Amino acid sequence: MANGQGHGGTGGYGAPPQDSYGPAPYGQNPYAGQNPYAQPVPPPQAYQPQQPYPAQQAHPAPQPYPAPPSQPAPRPPHPAARFGAPPASGPGGPGGFPGPAPRRNRLAVLLQFLLQWIYAPLWVLGLVLLFVVLILADYSGGGPSSDGWLKVNRGFIPPRRLRAELTGRPEHWERYVAPVLERRIAAAEASYAAGGGEVQPDLGRVVGVRLALRLYRGLGAAGVVRLAESRGWHGVASGTDAGHVRLARHFPAPATLNAPSPHDPPAAPGTPWGPQPVRFAPLLPFVLLLQIVYAPVYGLLTCWVKRPEPDYWDRWGARWTVGPRAFRAEFTNSPAAWDRHIRRILERDSNRTRPTTTRTPDGTLALRIHLKRATYRGAGAHQALRIAAAQGWTLDPAYTPDPANSLRLTRPAAPTQP
Repeated sequence: MANGQGHGGTGGYGAPPQDSYGPAPYGQNPYAGQNPYAQPVPPPQAYQPQQPYPAQQAHPAPQPYPAPPSQPAPRPPHPAARFGAPPASGPGGPGGFPGPAPRRNRLAVLLQFLLQWIYAPLWVLGLVLLFVVLILADYSGGGPSSDGWLKVNRGFIPPRRLRAELTGRPEHWERYVAPVLERRIAAAEASYAAGGGEVQPDLGRVVGVRLALRLYRGLGAAGVVRLAESRGWHGVASGTDAGHVRLARHFPAPATLNAPSPHDPPAAPGTPWGPQPVRFAPLLPFVLLLQIVYAPVYGLLTCWVKRPEPDYWDRWGARWTVGPRAFRAEFTNSPAAWDRHIRRILERDSNRTRPTTTRTPDGTLALRIHLKRATYRGAGAHQALRIAAAQGWTLDPAYTPDPANSLRLTRPAAPTQP
């Protein structure tokens, strides 16, 4: 089968650049260097030597009035104030986070710990039988909420929490909560590194963590916030939700955007911005058929098992699945087919019923889309950037470019879009 890629020849993505988008409207690469939306770093202050202490007078001049007391310097605002969260001024204090909750009855805790080894397996078995019955009965109604009785672990007391429940001492609760909090924070920061988080008007991103009351009952929300602040996080007001404590962290916009310009020569094949190797074409029909079986099974397993990589589905799917839209482009490996596929995905994402829009620093609405690796595998991220630039898209300054896995783009939203 002929390969239409043609790297290094007179056609394809390895050829010299074709001026298909006209002359460059700017003289330098807008994607390299300093991010205009990044927070400025204050210059280091020069060292000022202290003045020599004046010689002490033998008879100091008398002071007719005592010197007025110096006013304390104003304290800088708490970092949580910019997100509408009150500072943790103390347990139960004004504007602070609540302290420890009332202790549970020791006898009830012991009974729950002993009986859970009996009812927890029966609980799981009942859920499995229920789902089997629903599948065999071809049930099409709304399923039960996964936030309710489906979570068996919510009624389970692990042995490491039993001591904290029985003693009620804050130091025992802190030993239990600290590892849980570290895992939640690590997962949230991994989500940020994979492109998660809510984009803010300053193009920084905020990620959050929520802990249930059963995990910190004897420590209190104030104690959890204190542990989080030592890791660079802060507490957020939970409002009427007294059963959880909310934490957040603000990450500024990346300082630099190291990426080629759409008018630069095409990136070489095999480089992060260049075309990537495609899969063996005769195997693609079998992959397309077999993924109907193993893709749903994998998706069901990932609902119960948390992976440290939040974008693992996108990366795994780009390697072991093929979409119906990308099948022809990857099967023929033709530059024209890849270009058509990229333009089709751009048009689909631009015309969504509910597009992703956020405010920019100047107050305008910006439309944001996310191109996955499978969209431009054989064409390369640089070619996708060239096609998107012709439609007004640019690299999103709120994200660090990751061309080997995804491409995040933005452009001003149309006036008719919400």
